[in-house]
Amino acid sequence: MTLERGISRVFRLDDETWMRHANPWSVWTRNTVLPILVFAFWSRIWLGWGSLFLIFPALVWMFLNPRLFSPPASTDNWASRGVLGERVWLNRD
Repeated sequence: MTLERGISRVFRLDDETWMRHANPWSVWTRNTVLPILVFAFWSRIWLGWGSLFLIFPALVWMFLNPRLFSPPASTDNWASRGVLGERVWLNRD
């Protein structure tokens, strides 16, 4: 099993969830996770355990995000193609 397939299993990404994640709104709003995580880890010294108040919601958002949006009306856009490309990469041998 590849690392990517392991991550996919943790996030329980099935066919329907992948299509929901291909919605451009899902892609763009999920991009908020990385800056929050970087800030939380970078400032862990002066935030202390308070950094968990940033890390936990960011991880929950990362899990829920692909489930909250509907499948896109069209996949003829950069964001949808990127997500479908992730899926192709995941299914490589």
